[in-house]
Amino acid sequence: MENRQACILGALVADAATMGFHWLYNQEKIQSLASVSPEFYTPTEEDYKGVGYFAHPNKTVGDFSHYGEQSMVMLTALGNNNGIFDKQVYQDAFRDHFGYGGGHVGYIDRPTRQTLDNIYRGESDRLHEANKIPFNGDNRKGLLTKVLAAAKLYQGEILRRNVAAMADREPNTEESKQYVLTIVDAISAENGYSGADDDQLPAISKLPALVARYFDSEQLHAHSESSIKVTNNNARAIDFGKVATNLLKNLLEGNSVNHAIENAVTYGSDKTQTYLNKGLSSENDLLSLTKAFGMNCDVGSGMVSVLYNLRASKSFVDAIRANIYAGGDNCGRSTLLGAAAGIHFGIGGENGIPKDWIEKLSQSEKVLEQIDQLLK
Repeated sequence: MENRQACILGALVADAATMGFHWLYNQEKIQSLASVSPEFYTPTEEDYKGVGYFAHPNKTVGDFSHYGEQSMVMLTALGNNNGIFDKQVYQDAFRDHFGYGGGHVGYIDRPTRQTLDNIYRGESDRLHEANKIPFNGDNRKGLLTKVLAAAKLYQGEILRRNVAAMADREPNTEESKQYVLTIVDAISAENGYSGADDDQLPAISKLPALVARYFDSEQLHAHSESSIKVTNNNARAIDFGKVATNLLKNLLEGNSVNHAIENAVTYGSDKTQTYLNKGLSSENDLLSLTKAFGMNCDVGSGMVSVLYNLRASKSFVDAIRANIYAGGDNCGRSTLLGAAAGIHFGIGGENGIPKDWIEKLSQSEKVLEQIDQLLK
């Protein structure tokens, strides 16, 4: 079980360790600010002037970027649903955390904004349809409110049984039951996926906990694609997501890094395989490679850097520091890199995830509890 723990923990630790230099696009500037230990750095706005975007002014050392928070949302959604992935449960957890009144305070990226807009628009459309359903009873508003409240807790047949039982307590039972079940049909209507048409790195940030839970299940690939489409409903994002999923799966199965990378790349389309193999065959150092392929948020650029880094690194610390120094969207790369390096190098010891890095997480106790809850 430890390698599955390390998969999830590695992703979260890597994100928090990287956050101080997130979106600083000058590699030389990062080296000058932290030439030895760039992890858990406290940034200032001055650091970013002319060389990046200072996205996290309200964050403190040990906090997650929005990428790490997306990883936590998946971990929490799975743990709270008895380890079962459910598209609607995950989408609701995502909306509840990043949406209005949610727990997230800080930067919201474009795919997250678009996803939230799509979710709210879909919910509004379904509520509009529910309001058009005729009902002659005296408790129309009360029944509608109760069904909407129940729908936040239950789905499918469980929801239908719950609202049917609720209608049994109404004076005009049969008419009330027909009304509430019709509401359920209206608000549960399949409306596709809410994800943005976007191929940036948020697409893969939720994968560590999901793969750790399902790596040996026939459901893995379907669940992985579904989870990506919730936030990034885009063919290219899904394509690179298959590579990321199979990288972690191969490592969790005990394969070597080289074998895991070679096998994972084959799950991409021909175009994706050509792109990744071009990067992997480069003789540049990681910083030059990352700059050449792109330091931005593109999922393909990020994947090239992650795979090249993982293959060359000798320890978890080595991999994460190299990623920080590579600059740009290093947090976007960190969740997959940290998960893969965590599996490969383990927790603690000379090469694994440092215990003191784990302790620096602002939510270290919560993280460890959530991992235990999911993997117990």
